[in-house]
Amino acid sequence: MFLSQKKFSSAKQICLGIFLFAVFGSVLAHSQTNEVSQEKIKALISKSFDQPNLKVKTSPIVIEGKVAIADWVQGQKGGRALLRRKHNEWEIIACGGSGFKDPEGIAAIGISREIATNITAKLKDAEAKLSPQQIKQLDSFDGVVNMAHDAKRTPNSKH
Repeated sequence: MFLSQKKFSSAKQICLGIFLFAVFGSVLAHSQTNEVSQEKIKALISKSFDQPNLKVKTSPIVIEGKVAIADWVQGQKGGRALLRRKHNEWEIIACGGSGFKDPEGIAAIGISREIATNITAKLKDAEAKLSPQQIKQLDSFDGVVNMAHDAKRTPNSKH
């Protein structure tokens, strides 16, 4: 038995609707995941470093897969945090300054070169909106401090 032209057209529209929902639903879900990740990162940095009269401001945050870089400012100090997602939670693996704008600096901490290249490109785009003074403050963090549970502080860090 053949479907009538009208029924066939309705079936195509339904299929197209399902397809579009799947595609755009996936995009929206990814966007929500990114927003949720950013909120979790802000909360983690705040919980880790806020002081009673000196709160940390975290922005911008860029994410590439399971890796993120979050710019932060606390009073006159500033820097960048490198984070990694394990399951649904984020952890700070290192804090640094201008070295986190270089893919080699990120790769030296154990991040793949591909992810390091992609995330530093995203960081460059995000920081293009900041003033030179803000960039100077973020770059001012001297050295790299490894924060992962199994890592030790680097000897050249003053933080």
